[in-house]
Amino acid sequence: MTRQRDHDGSVWEMNQEVLRRRDPGLAEVLAQVAPGSQVEVLAGRRGRPTLRVRGRTLHSLYDPENEASLWVEQNRKIIEGVSQILIFGFGLGYHLRELVKINRAQLLVFEPSLEVLRAALETLDLRDVLDQARIFQDVEVALPHLKEGFVLLEYPPSVKVWEEYFQKVRCRLKALQRKGSPLKIQVVGPIYGGSLPVARHCASALRSLGHHVDFVDCSLFKEVFLSIDKWTPDVDHRNNLKEAFVQFASDAVLARCVHYQPDLVVALAQAPLPPRALETLRRLKVPIAFWFVEDFRLRDYWKGIAPLYDYVFCIQREGFLDLLRSSGIERCHYLPMAACPQTHRPLALSQEEIAEFGSDVSFVGAGYYNRRQFLTGLLDFDLKVWGTDWDLHSPLGRCVQGDGTWLETETIVKIFNATKININLHSSTTHEGADPFGDFVNPRTFEIASCGAFQLVDYRTEMAHLFEIGEEIVCFKDLEDLRQKIRFFLHHADQRREMAKKARERVLREHTYEHRMKELLDFLYQSGLELPPWSAVRENAEAMLRKAGPETPLGRFLASLAETGELSMDHIVDAIRSKRGPLGEVERIFLFLHELEQLYGRSNG
Repeated sequence: MTRQRDHDGSVWEMNQEVLRRRDPGLAEVLAQVAPGSQVEVLAGRRGRPTLRVRGRTLHSLYDPENEASLWVEQNRKIIEGVSQILIFGFGLGYHLRELVKINRAQLLVFEPSLEVLRAALETLDLRDVLDQARIFQDVEVALPHLKEGFVLLEYPPSVKVWEEYFQKVRCRLKALQRKGSPLKIQVVGPIYGGSLPVARHCASALRSLGHHVDFVDCSLFKEVFLSIDKWTPDVDHRNNLKEAFVQFASDAVLARCVHYQPDLVVALAQAPLPPRALETLRRLKVPIAFWFVEDFRLRDYWKGIAPLYDYVFCIQREGFLDLLRSSGIERCHYLPMAACPQTHRPLALSQEEIAEFGSDVSFVGAGYYNRRQFLTGLLDFDLKVWGTDWDLHSPLGRCVQGDGTWLETETIVKIFNATKININLHSSTTHEGADPFGDFVNPRTFEIASCGAFQLVDYRTEMAHLFEIGEEIVCFKDLEDLRQKIRFFLHHADQRREMAKKARERVLREHTYEHRMKELLDFLYQSGLELPPWSAVRENAEAMLRKAGPETPLGRFLASLAETGELSMDHIVDAIRSKRGPLGEVERIFLFLHELEQLYGRSNG
């Protein structure tokens, strides 16, 4: 066969003229592409050109235009009324020419071979296609161009030639197509600790975003876990007991997961999911996301478990992300802390509450080493200190409220609201005051701001990315700087109120847990979130329900069984046989069909 073109050599220039206007970068790249040995343009048996790539013919040798027309007709119902169509495979463009004749939707065409594109533009007049289409090799480059509600069409001959490439692209795009659909998400919190309220806020935020959420409240194990220290003075025995108890808790989490059958598991720092549990989830093909809301320099247990997660989120950007990637964790993402405006909110306090919780200056938090040293320098102010682990017999002890007891969140919110100046000093076990190298921003920063309260916070390298320093929030660098700013703002109440107002507006606009959970899910979708096998079963069950109709007898019967997500014949028959009372018509039909199935199976045994 000989090389065949639709026109003379000018067809290339005509196509290039349109492409230079639409995508000059691609036009320039194609101009440098040399003919390859794997791509051949051939004359078909009726004189129309066709294409052979890697030994496969991409278009009919008899009538490629009719073949393309049939392909479009098969997909007509799918593309009706849509504004964007994604297509796998360019070939010589016959199918694309037919498509633009009937649909003016934007076309995004994925084609891995520049040689194929060059051959197509040298062979057929594709100006109408190029006017309506964008061509991509890299799915990452295409992502910003995607619109909600896009549909995906595949040109089978091209897909067979480049199966591995299109499988990767398909995975990414299928995940994005699910983006608007609710997921079943299981959120696993720790047994106790600072990430426990964060886990609860995450679960609440995901529900408000429209997802179905099961919060695994491991704090139910707290009292038993902490009591282990009372059973024996031997440290090794205590550690062995704690390890065994964590294993028990993780088995309980796994059992609940298997029952709930989530599309996604989100685990917070310190969640009782040791390596063995994570490996089990991986075998079940359940995607697992880990939000490590701790300082990676102080808490290095992440090294043993982070590689077992599918996605890792962290509150530190500089240094940590590179370290994660060097450990082979590519799907990692910076995700700062946040606030829950339903919890952390402005309050109208009574005079009694203001007297109890209010002061010129206050600090809420645990008595870490640097805080004990630093806050002693504020004893000449009207200072109240709240929280645990403070030395009540030190000079600072007279400022500690409630004998240093643990505080409920609602009490903390009252303190934030009642205090004129909330001091927010990030913890450190090695510094006398503010950590000069501190990076992540603690949840208290967002929570005080969300309450519409005023704060002075030690400077962190990430702070300027989250708040406008000097307009929405005020930072200090050392004790003398803090003292000066306390004195200034005690005498400028209007500035305090205005700054606190702006900080709250910023939180509501950008820094709630809804914002964080949306960003987390967006990253998962962008990374090609693949749902576990049981999700496909559930999707089939939901499709059966839609087809039956919710108000029909069959639809009502299926809906009564759909909570498990499984609607196989065996599952339905088992449910019917376990039912008490008379059977309905639909139930009798299913039993009859099951009997026929059994007879049919035996007759062909």
